[in-house]
Amino acid sequence: MVTVLTLLSSESYYQYQRLFRKTLQPYSARFLVWSAFILGLYFLVQPYVQQTTLQLLISSILSSNFFTTFVGLLLVGACAPVLYWLGIALPNELTSNQTTINAVVKNLDVILKNTHATLPYPENLYSVYGTFSLLGGIGNTLAISFLLLFMSSKRKQNLGLLSVFPSLFNNNQLLYFGLPLFLRPLMLVPMILSSVAGTLVGYVAIATHLIKPASLVIPNNAPNLLTAFLGSGKLSSLIVVAIVFGLTVLIYKPFIELDNAEVQNEK
Repeated sequence: MVTVLTLLSSESYYQYQRLFRKTLQPYSARFLVWSAFILGLYFLVQPYVQQTTLQLLISSILSSNFFTTFVGLLLVGACAPVLYWLGIALPNELTSNQTTINAVVKNLDVILKNTHATLPYPENLYSVYGTFSLLGGIGNTLAISFLLLFMSSKRKQNLGLLSVFPSLFNNNQLLYFGLPLFLRPLMLVPMILSSVAGTLVGYVAIATHLIKPASLVIPNNAPNLLTAFLGSGKLSSLIVVAIVFGLTVLIYKPFIELDNAEVQNEK
């Protein structure tokens, strides 16, 4: 529903501007009428946009033990970026809060009783997906902001400079407007590849006992770069984080450069 409203707003504005571009000033009353119509439509359908029932259903499904397996985690890592790219509202379990899932709660209960106990579900949506696949937020915008700093375009460099700090704290708003991510095939490919790469590296590192899985609850707004360390208390986790971030940068690099070349050609 959010995607439909966004497309309706953008397309109607384009057609409205095309129809009256010769007779209207940018801030004329007719444009204000159009804005009032779109805002009114948004507030009218907002109660239905939340899709609470659907999100609760997805949350219930994600609590299944299937999503503590390699296949289940890989499936989430591959599908979540697609939903995000389509503009579909995701449940908290796929964005910023995996600590309400049954497997994570059971792990935490075991840790609180005995720090050295073996975790029943070492690989789960929190320790793998939330810690490594979500590195920098869905779409890995921290990597995008970092790459923009080295673009030839001054405008892209400024966007990277402005967005890199918010991206550290999982805030992607600036890039939503400065570098459109939704409904662009060019951006979908690296989103999926980087998310899957994070899942693979994180799962293997935990399954082979190279690192201790994140099991402690940390604040929701804490930087994803620190989730592995804060959630496990082990500095060795930061090495895996650095590997995943490096892979993410390498995956996004050719796509960001292609996007930059397309913009220059349009000029």
